Amino acid sequence: MTETINKKILVIGAGLSGIAALKELKEEGHQVTCFEKNEDFGGVFSNLESYDSLHLTISNYFMAYSDFLPSKERLKFWSRRDYKNYLQNYIEHHHLWNHIHFNTEVFSVEKTNNQWKVKVQKNGQDEMYLFDAVAVCSGMFQKAIIPDIEGLENFSGEVIHSKNYKNAEDFLGKKVLCIGLGESSADITSEISEVAEKCILSLRRYPVVAPRMYPFQKDPFFTIDTSPLTSRIFSWLPSQFYMNFTKPIFKKYLRSRNPHTVYRAQWIKKAGKTPHQVITKNERVFKHIVDDQVTSNLSGIDKFTSDEVIFKDGSREKIDAIVFCTGYKISFPFLNISIENPRDLYKQSFHNDMGESLAFIGFVRPQQGGIPAIAEMQSRYFALICSGKQRLPTQQEREEITRQERKFWEEQFYLAPQVTSLVNYCNYMDSMSKLVGCFPNISFFKEPKLYIKLWLGPQFSAQYRLCGPHAKPDTTKTFLQQFPIPMPKNKIALLLMVKLTYELIDKIPGIRKKSQLKRIHTALGS
Repeated sequence: MTETINKKILVIGAGLSGIAALKELKEEGHQVTCFEKNEDFGGVFSNLESYDSLHLTISNYFMAYSDFLPSKERLKFWSRRDYKNYLQNYIEHHHLWNHIHFNTEVFSVEKTNNQWKVKVQKNGQDEMYLFDAVAVCSGMFQKAIIPDIEGLENFSGEVIHSKNYKNAEDFLGKKVLCIGLGESSADITSEISEVAEKCILSLRRYPVVAPRMYPFQKDPFFTIDTSPLTSRIFSWLPSQFYMNFTKPIFKKYLRSRNPHTVYRAQWIKKAGKTPHQVITKNERVFKHIVDDQVTSNLSGIDKFTSDEVIFKDGSREKIDAIVFCTGYKISFPFLNISIENPRDLYKQSFHNDMGESLAFIGFVRPQQGGIPAIAEMQSRYFALICSGKQRLPTQQEREEITRQERKFWEEQFYLAPQVTSLVNYCNYMDSMSKLVGCFPNISFFKEPKLYIKLWLGPQFSAQYRLCGPHAKPDTTKTFLQQFPIPMPKNKIALLLMVKLTYELIDKIPGIRKKSQLKRIHTALGS
């Protein structure tokens, strides 16, 4: 039996990733300290960082941690205040308050022998600490990206990044250019369009924008992240099957009586294959486009003058203000190592030159599902490594695995090369859960109902509490089995038959597996 090791560990940041790391490390018996530079917890969801009207685009079950589900609530989308309340309840439930030190900014983290020397400024005073390990949970939303566009320095109007947006009051009666369309931009652009004289949305390509609720179900209960398209079986099947499954949905979009639904479908059709890019889960802006409150231009920006934007298609608009919704760049000013691409980290979490005592938690963005579940899984792995219950592969092995996985993700998401943290939620979580020892390897013949839920149902993070460290199998089974699958029974039967056929072929010795599997793929794609 491996002897458990208790270490003194620092968590940097009290956002959703830092809270997960703090809890998992504490549960493993480590002495954990969390430094948060602000006076509030929650990171981008704190009172200091987010805009007033923020509503999450991930449902409450997917934004929750795996062992603290809001199972007494209906499936819904939390407001920022709702999510802050959830995080506060989580902190109180796990007695984490005494471990968090607010108004404490980390200035340097430097490895000295087998320890980390950490310098901070706490309430205006410089202090120094020593730790055995460090979890960097400072978040992906630290350094705002402002693109280098010709003439921007000469523009005489107001220029802000969405990071600094609170509400639309400052844009009343103005001509405003909004650049970029992520989930926050859909809200910000919509809000500004309601008070501005004119609102222009500038994009460089057509985006894939999904509704928050799963369309065309008799029961409107299901959110987009609990739809069949996010199930494990759709991550396992070839992408062509995904595309064939969505064709009837697109046809219904195009026949919709809502003009903004039709307009969004036209954009999706022009955007390219959905499985290979970012999906924006906020369709709000399309109603404003159809109602002529938002004017869109998808040619990209050529340059600015003192009071105009000139687009690459030659058109130009007078503007008073620019709002950049152009994302963020990861930044670690307190570290003396450079990380340009998180895909160069082992499991996008461990620097290959720094070993086991430094982990980057929460720097993975799932195409569907929430960051909290991924941050929690990374934290579980890191906590076990710190305890000596798990070990990283050798550096040579890590580098080879990292190289292969970077190639895999870049090929998977070739339509979104700029989003270097993007992963398939199910594939990444399954991979990490095998390292933790909590992969839900359930047999159809022993537990058929649970097997069907795991393969065809929503991929709630609770499934990774069925077994392994700190498991909660009874409550987890109850939760998973009671949640319905939003799919007709005939399709459930077909997909189940396909999966069981695969398993049977895989067990038959001597059979030409590749040719048999190719036949099944061909049949599914027809």
